[in-house]
Amino acid sequence: MNKKIKKTFSYLAFFTVFMFGFSYMLVPLYDVFCEVTGLNGKTGRINSQLVTENPMQRDVAIKFTSNVAYSAPFKFVPNQKEIVVRPGKIYTVFYTVTNTSNLNLVATANPSVVPGRYAEYFKKIECFCFQHQEINANETKKLAVQFIIDDKLPSEATSLVLAYTMFDITQQQLGYKTEKYIYE
Repeated sequence: MNKKIKKTFSYLAFFTVFMFGFSYMLVPLYDVFCEVTGLNGKTGRINSQLVTENPMQRDVAIKFTSNVAYSAPFKFVPNQKEIVVRPGKIYTVFYTVTNTSNLNLVATANPSVVPGRYAEYFKKIECFCFQHQEINANETKKLAVQFIIDDKLPSEATSLVLAYTMFDITQQQLGYKTEKYIYE
């Protein structure tokens, strides 16, 4: 009977460690899956050297939204609520983030595009979401997003929403070296 208990305990311990590891890796795996498949409105990154502007005679409204996950101590807002763009032309917009705490924090932002079926046409050239952001106590930063709407965007798409969710990842990233895409 003692061997059965040890064997059961070993299986349960292994299963617990496996499930913890699986749940820890679920978000990064989901992000990779969405980026590869274009599901859930995840946008792709494009190399700026590969971008050639060729503006179309067509307008598309881009709305910008933001929110903060888990009541993190941030104020996070787009500087413009909406702009009208021409597919094939490069645009730069800004978001502002303020750390409302008395602690230095590390943050990351996850983007999505709505409707999700058009996410593959929203190409980010440069974005604060590509790197983790270090935000000092009570500091406000201006964060840039440079993008182009692919000229192959279907004609029925007349408006898109670019949404960002800001996460406080300080506890997970202690000691993590970040690169900044911040424009003062």
